[in-house]
Amino acid sequence: MILAKSYAKINLGLEVINKRDDGFHNIYSVITKINLYDEISIELAKENSVIQKGILEKDNVISKVLKFMQNKYNCEKLKISISKNIPYSSGLGGGSSNAATVLMSINSLFNLNLDSKELFDIGIIFGSDIPFFLGPNTAFISGRGENLKFIPKPIIENVLLIYPQFKIPNKTATVFKNVSNFTKGNNQKKLVKTIKMKKNIYGSQFNGLEEAAYKSFEKLKDFKLKLGTFGLPNISLSGSGPSFYSILSKEESIKMKYLIENNTNAICYVQKLL
Repeated sequence: MILAKSYAKINLGLEVINKRDDGFHNIYSVITKINLYDEISIELAKENSVIQKGILEKDNVISKVLKFMQNKYNCEKLKISISKNIPYSSGLGGGSSNAATVLMSINSLFNLNLDSKELFDIGIIFGSDIPFFLGPNTAFISGRGENLKFIPKPIIENVLLIYPQFKIPNKTATVFKNVSNFTKGNNQKKLVKTIKMKKNIYGSQFNGLEEAAYKSFEKLKDFKLKLGTFGLPNISLSGSGPSFYSILSKEESIKMKYLIENNTNAICYVQKLL
C-alpha cells in the first residue's frame, strides 16, 4: 500500500497574454504549493476502484489515469481511495494534484522508472495543470500552463486562504470566455524577479482573470467587497477563483479567519507555502 499527500496550489498572480488559434489562451502565472492536502491510499486489488465522495468514478480523472497506465504498462488492478480536504472547483488544483499524485504513486509502486519528462508527457494528456504537480513546489508557467520553469520558493510568511463555497458550473471555461483585456506578462516577470532576488512578497497580486470572473459571477465580486468591510488587506483571487487569498502574518490570519468564518459561509485556511 502507498499512502500519499496531494497538495493544493495557489496562483500568486496570473496574466492572460492572448487567445490561441485552438481556442485556448496563453497565460503567464506564478504558482506555488501550499500545505493544504488530500490524502490518497493506493493498494493492490482484484478489481479497479476509485473511491471519492462527491464525484462519480467514471467522471474522475484518476480513473482515466489509472486506465491509461494499466493499458500502457500492464499494471495490476488497484483500489484508490481519496480523502478530500481541498474543496472541489475551488481554483486550488485539487483534481490535478490528485491525478499527479496517483501517477507518481503508480510509477513507484510498479517500479516503472519513468523519468520526469515521461511523467510530464503523460500528465499533460489529462490536464494542463498536472505537470506542475509532478515537480518542485513553485513554478513560472506559460502557454496553456504546460510550459514550466521551476523557481525558488517565494518568501511569504503566511497566507490566509478563503473559499466562499460557491458552486460555479463550467467555471474555468466561462471565465476565460469573458476575458477581454490582455497584458504582456510584465507583472509576472517582475514577480519572478522579486522571488529570485529573495525579497519578501507582500500586497495583492495582479490577476488578469479577476474582472472576467466578476463579469461571469457577480456574487464573487460582492464577496470580495464584503471581505474588504472586515478590514482584510491584500485580497487576491487565485486563478479563475472562487478562492481568494491574503498575504498576512500568522497572527493576522488567525484573527481574520475567525472574523470571516463567523460572518460568512466561507471556509478559511491558515497556510504556509511548501
